[in-house]
Amino acid sequence: MDLEQSRATLAQFRRRLEIFSLRWQARLDTRQVDRAVPWVIALFLGGLLSGLSLARARSLDAGVDLSSHLQGVWLIGEGYEPLSSVAGHNLLWEQAAFILYPVAGLTALFPDQPTLLALQASVLALAVVPLWRIARDVGGLKSGAAMAVVFAYCAYPAVHTVNLSDFHTEALAVPALFAAVLTALRGRWKRFAVFALLAVTCRADLAFALSGLGLLVLLEGRRRPGATIALSGLAYGLVSMTAIQPRFNGGKFPHIEEFSDFGSGHPGSVLWGFVSAPHQVVADAVSQANFQMIVFLLAPVMLLPLVAPRYLLPVVPLFAVYLVADVPPGQLAEASQTVPMIPFVFAATVFALARSGRVLVERVNVDRRLLTALVLTAGLFFLRDAPSSLYHEPWDWGRRDTMDIARQEAADLIPPDASVRASEQILPLLSDRTRLYVLETADGPDSAAVAATPKVEWIVFDPAAAPDWRPLDIESFDLDVRRTGFERLELEEGEGDLRVYRLLNVIQS
Repeated sequence: MDLEQSRATLAQFRRRLEIFSLRWQARLDTRQVDRAVPWVIALFLGGLLSGLSLARARSLDAGVDLSSHLQGVWLIGEGYEPLSSVAGHNLLWEQAAFILYPVAGLTALFPDQPTLLALQASVLALAVVPLWRIARDVGGLKSGAAMAVVFAYCAYPAVHTVNLSDFHTEALAVPALFAAVLTALRGRWKRFAVFALLAVTCRADLAFALSGLGLLVLLEGRRRPGATIALSGLAYGLVSMTAIQPRFNGGKFPHIEEFSDFGSGHPGSVLWGFVSAPHQVVADAVSQANFQMIVFLLAPVMLLPLVAPRYLLPVVPLFAVYLVADVPPGQLAEASQTVPMIPFVFAATVFALARSGRVLVERVNVDRRLLTALVLTAGLFFLRDAPSSLYHEPWDWGRRDTMDIARQEAADLIPPDASVRASEQILPLLSDRTRLYVLETADGPDSAAVAATPKVEWIVFDPAAAPDWRPLDIESFDLDVRRTGFERLELEEGEGDLRVYRLLNVIQS
């Protein structure tokens, strides 16, 4: 009898839960709420992502990418080209990211570092709005399913990784790519052109992803716009790579060094290397590290994009090229490579859910158990893979210890017009100057000392940049630097092995 009562109680509880869920979905399905919900979520997510990125930067954990862009936008604000001495080249050479100019306008009005980081975080959060519209208007999902997809995006490890990987102009393209997918699938071609143009001004090779999107449009029966988008994207990507970007670096083609295993000198040799050695391309693309990257992108959404692969295929060729490229390893270092994948992964997820459900009146009803599994999976992978996971104790970020105070003291010692070579932890504090260089420590203390002294008047060595150096190595570096005419300055904080050197006979201001 007790067992029957328990079953009856459980059935009654399930019924009440279902009624409660249906009532809330009915309230969310009203036009006013449907329009407001994604903006409210984007507002909260933007605040969260901004707080995390600003806290990381305050802890002086940012590095070379943030420093080079800080220097670049400062140079633009001063009327120069973004020829970053930190990066060693004009920033427009990398990806023809002309979005830097309006961004520089913002940093001229507001503090540069908080503006860059808050802008990147806010733009990543803004992508919730077109994602919601894809789920509701194109996929036809009910509000509960759309909310599950949006939650998966908010917890998506790749989004949090991009947010915490210094600053990348391609991150500013994420909502534009989502909006481009939305407008292309809805046939809003004028709006699509605007969003596509915005995306390629953030990163030129995103044009190849848009070209793939054009092929998807073509396959869905809209031949003329699909062919136009595909050919236009392909043409812009090739023109940018072969004509626009090289002019910003003395005619040198961008990213050739990353594909040195396939060719050198010009893109044609690399392309021929791809064609003549397809086995090597496939082997590099499916290496263990790249396989882990693929799992990193697909597992948090339960591999659902594989159920609707046609919405994922447009970006696969571009992402395969990224996987083959020889780039510095590491989750944060590779974060920018995931940007083109994010919108297409979630578009494919939406249509996979739409296929799994059944249409009730006007909307697709998806099994609550599947949505619950999606939410739980997204949360679990956030905890495991996201750099802002609770396991990384983000509530402690932003606190400055004695080493951070010493770094700030070292930066304050250096005159604004001085030439400086510094460890990457110090660079963001010194970015408002034309002659700023990275102190490389990867090749050992002797090589670092030889490379540190040319062209500069000040040197700042941070032991965090050389974790493998022993105390004897640091002393060897110190002796070699002072032999070349530099004197070591004492810091009041005197924390650890942080060293500041000034060229003799240089006046300290």
